[in-house]
Amino acid sequence: MTAIDRLRVASAVLRYDFWLDYRGVPRRQRRDLRGELRANLTDAARAEGVRAALLGIGSPKALAYATTEAHPTRARWSFAGYLAIATFVVTHLGWLLSVVGFVNGVRASDATGRTVGGELSFWGSQVEVALPPSGGGLTVSAAVPLSLWVLTLVVFLSAAQPWRPLAHRHTDRPAHP
Repeated sequence: MTAIDRLRVASAVLRYDFWLDYRGVPRRQRRDLRGELRANLTDAARAEGVRAALLGIGSPKALAYATTEAHPTRARWSFAGYLAIATFVVTHLGWLLSVVGFVNGVRASDATGRTVGGELSFWGSQVEVALPPSGGGLTVSAAVPLSLWVLTLVVFLSAAQPWRPLAHRHTDRPAHP
């Protein structure tokens, strides 16, 4: 198998693991299922080719749903981690683009020899741009706003649902007459 083929197999196994974690399958069981899928895909890829092997398993999501039962009592930490990382990257990229826009506005205003500060109100952060009198170079000072970190944490906790074991235990109790 080529390096690209190994990457395609690894990608399928990673997506399979993502959906297993989403269903709440415990880590040990997920590790065993990942190893089994990786071995089966490798054997099938050697016999028929990687494309045929990947087409043979179908959707990793459908495979995860078909091979396991949902575990509603387990928090989904890995799933939440993936979503939190995506949230972190997207929001920080948006904030960085806002900072770049602010810097471009300051440079366009021809404020050489001065320090210009302002607030990116959407993000709730302060930015300062210092342009030297010579006109070459600039200094940018900005702190990542707390709102981005809070949003990432909220997404992580909402996706992980650490209260799932408590909520499930509460529903197992018999109703009082």
